[in-house]
Amino acid sequence: MKIVSSNFLKDAVIKSVLEEYEVRSQELVEDELKYGSTIIEPVYDPFLLRDLREMSGLHDLCISTKAEDTILSGKKIVCDGEIDNDLEGLIEDFDFEEQLESFVEDFDTYGFSGMELLKEDAGKLIGINHVNSLYLRMCKDKERAVQKIGTNEIYFKIFKKDDTKKLNKYTGDFEDNLSLEDQAHELIWFNRKSEESKVYGKPVYISEIEAIMTDNAIINYQKGHFNAHGIPNYMITVTGTIDIGDDEDNKEDALDAWESDLEKEFQQISNTPGTALCMVLPSAEKDGVQVNVTKIGDEKKEGSFLELSESVRNRIREIHKIPKERLGAGTSEGIASNRTKELLKNYSNTTIRNSQRRIASFVTKKIIRSCFGIADTILEMIQPNFDNEEDKIKTGIHILQNGGATLGEFVNTFCSAYGFSMDESDEFYNSRFMNNQSLDSVVYGDNKPTDPESKLSDVVNNLENKINE
Repeated sequence: MKIVSSNFLKDAVIKSVLEEYEVRSQELVEDELKYGSTIIEPVYDPFLLRDLREMSGLHDLCISTKAEDTILSGKKIVCDGEIDNDLEGLIEDFDFEEQLESFVEDFDTYGFSGMELLKEDAGKLIGINHVNSLYLRMCKDKERAVQKIGTNEIYFKIFKKDDTKKLNKYTGDFEDNLSLEDQAHELIWFNRKSEESKVYGKPVYISEIEAIMTDNAIINYQKGHFNAHGIPNYMITVTGTIDIGDDEDNKEDALDAWESDLEKEFQQISNTPGTALCMVLPSAEKDGVQVNVTKIGDEKKEGSFLELSESVRNRIREIHKIPKERLGAGTSEGIASNRTKELLKNYSNTTIRNSQRRIASFVTKKIIRSCFGIADTILEMIQPNFDNEEDKIKTGIHILQNGGATLGEFVNTFCSAYGFSMDESDEFYNSRFMNNQSLDSVVYGDNKPTDPESKLSDVVNNLENKINE
């Protein structure tokens, strides 16, 4: 048991409270992580990880925003020769992006994710389907996974290239003679690497569970108890394996009662009595039970409470590596506007780019290489660009008017968002300008295109009209 406390609190007091309710530490040994009786149990309960997203709107928003930015910014197929039509049809399908977005969201939430392969009778891949990680577990042989919702169990065969074994999706048994209807679909399993588990991984935000809990508790406290109890003197968070009996139906009520008793106990034993706000989250962490106590300043307590609120929200954003400006909480005027641009650019180049590389590698290796057997094609994800489109246009016009780009390069680079494009065969594609005056006479001599200035004027006017629609 690990006790973390401020200097005004005696360890013995906390220990006495914990021992009264038989809060015990439970160590998970390596054998248990590798060999379950039927399945390998996750180190971190997926249902509690789901509850964390419901607890904190900010935590939930960080996860969903990162998934959107990773997948929905765009993608492209890069090929040395002709792109395979079947592969192109699969990747360019709108549902492909939707399934990948859910896949990434589950990966960040639970530390693992599963993608079902949908194939025709002849074995050709025609689609993918994300399988919700909340109900998905790996079997101990690591050749099967099972999804259990209520009393219904469906098995999947873990995907391995050229593996011809057949798995019964209802019984989970490998059999030689199975109808297509009874055969289990293949599943690609994807997880973070961690010491805690070889198959489930560890979500990146685990170290800030306390902050997520505190964010939720502060909001609830402000809603329901602020007027009745005032601002609390202390913030207490408890995480770990908590034994409150075997009655699952009354588990939530028992936890509420435990929190209430701890608040009362703390108020009585503290050197400086006052209200305490307690939050409890059971888990199966290897470190066992942790108790954290934060004292809110006696002077200007309201300001301290607000500072605490902003502090925990900063911790949540930092663990997700997402700036508050991406979530609509930044300043966008004057010097702050330039800072916002730099923060968003850095977020795109680090947090999102790393996530995109992971997913692009996953699709390339598992789907393009293994499922389609294509070696000369890869998937690339396009980084999100948070620049204001009108600012980009102004920059493009400045470059164009100073001879830094041809008219065709300007149209295709800066105007594509508004539906404009120019073919390289267009006679004005290579026209250059300086202060709106054509340089074509210098470049082409007597063979210059006819009236490039008028063409430039038409392009700018059409663009302005499109922007103002």
